[in-house]
Amino acid sequence: MVQQPLSGKKIAVLVESQYIPEELQIYQKKFKQLGATVHLVSRLWGQSSQEFVSELEVDDAKKLKDGTLSLDDMPQFLTADVDVEKVKPEDYDAVVMAANYTSVRLRWYQPDETTRSTPAVRFFARAMRNPKIIKGALCHGLWILTPYPELLAGREVICMQVVQADIENAGATVRFPKNAKERTGIEWVLTDNDLVTGHSKDEAEAFVEVIKDQILLAAQPGGPPWAKNDPPFSLDSVTRSRRRILVLLSEWGYWGEELVGPVEVFDTAGYDVQFITPTGKRPNAIPVSMDPDFVDPALGRPVTSEEMAEKVRQWDNPATPKGQRLEHADSLEALVPERPYFSAPAAVRLLERYYSALAELDHKLGAYDALLIVGGTGPLVDLANNQRVHDLILSFSRAGRPVAAECYGVTCLAFARDWEDRRSILWGKHVTGHCKEYDYKDGTAFVKTRGQFLDFNMGPPPYPLEYILRDATGPEGQYHGNVGHGLSVIVDFPFITGRSTPDSYLTGQKLVEVLDGSPPLRRWGW
Repeated sequence: MVQQPLSGKKIAVLVESQYIPEELQIYQKKFKQLGATVHLVSRLWGQSSQEFVSELEVDDAKKLKDGTLSLDDMPQFLTADVDVEKVKPEDYDAVVMAANYTSVRLRWYQPDETTRSTPAVRFFARAMRNPKIIKGALCHGLWILTPYPELLAGREVICMQVVQADIENAGATVRFPKNAKERTGIEWVLTDNDLVTGHSKDEAEAFVEVIKDQILLAAQPGGPPWAKNDPPFSLDSVTRSRRRILVLLSEWGYWGEELVGPVEVFDTAGYDVQFITPTGKRPNAIPVSMDPDFVDPALGRPVTSEEMAEKVRQWDNPATPKGQRLEHADSLEALVPERPYFSAPAAVRLLERYYSALAELDHKLGAYDALLIVGGTGPLVDLANNQRVHDLILSFSRAGRPVAAECYGVTCLAFARDWEDRRSILWGKHVTGHCKEYDYKDGTAFVKTRGQFLDFNMGPPPYPLEYILRDATGPEGQYHGNVGHGLSVIVDFPFITGRSTPDSYLTGQKLVEVLDGSPPLRRWGW
């Protein structure tokens, strides 16, 4: 009896014109022999099916025209009847991008679209964000991903040499076999966990075998082995370098450990740290965050150790060396321009100055390698809906530099969006943040220094962060609350998000691995 290890599995093969007939025939034959169902998926443009022509379409057109070839003689016609706009990657165990110029044709976009928003590109990008789905691309196939360079960054792949520069510019490492005896075969197929790539159509049979093995690995009871967390953080695993980190804090109270944890990691890594607040005033720790007897009402237990409480007190005291570091915070108000009201006199001229100042801001922020937004309840007051904070985040994002945020500081990312399309920069991303199960029914206080020290309770969070993040990430992204898990940190480059206080050190560690890991970390925690 023939073994069918992929019985019940489904494979999506993205196709368009200029495919390679032999490659598609191998997929249909070999996957069927293994027990899998193959769907030929494409953009159907509202039709029930589309007929495509192989890579020989120009020559064939000439032959058809001069009568030297008939349609009956042509084996290179293909019909796709599954619309990429009506299925989800999660419907499949593997998603394969056909070779040759199919990926180029699937990237074609209409006037109201962008390359990133075309259905096939979004489909493959969404599959890339799910480690349980095996992704495959031969030859030119990785062109489908270059509109989403962050999903290629840090991956090890092989491809046809003609697309190598584009793939490397997207951040992937292209590897060719050094001592291969032949120009084809298994040595020309490369596996990077859930991503399988091959050099050309000549590897199609070996390509199918590798995809089969990865599908079986992903289907293990414990889940894909590559989806498990990395080993404990060690500075031995990163390349030491002199980095500069900009740390943004609220003037209405930060949670102590959410400052102490990542900054201790940065100090140990040898990074320089510069603090900044909305107006340049010294930030203060929320009192309960330095109280080891405070019982977190949602968890029903204390969340601050005596050791951590003492560390926070040192940072909160201007007379100590640690506290002195917060005495010299920069002013966001002085650094980032204010966007004018459209009702202002000479609004057009003011907007011109504003955008000119933003260009200058990008230049100034080039001195920093990453941004960290410290959490606590204070960010809900003066950071979350602060236009200057949003412009700060957008500047780092435009430059492709990482942005980390903790707890309610993640709200700032959800609200940061380009003024033109108003879509959150978290759209399509995987993030974590304070979930409803851990929210307080009563607040933990906000603090502010205005000639006197105030400590008042504002009640429950005015922004339910989980709801905001679910909306901000959209249908192609995902919010991860990880309720019941002690830690929750998500890396979806360029963003590193930490759920709450216990994640403070881990957030700092993952930012270090994003900057200096070998290879640099680009995806973690989901």
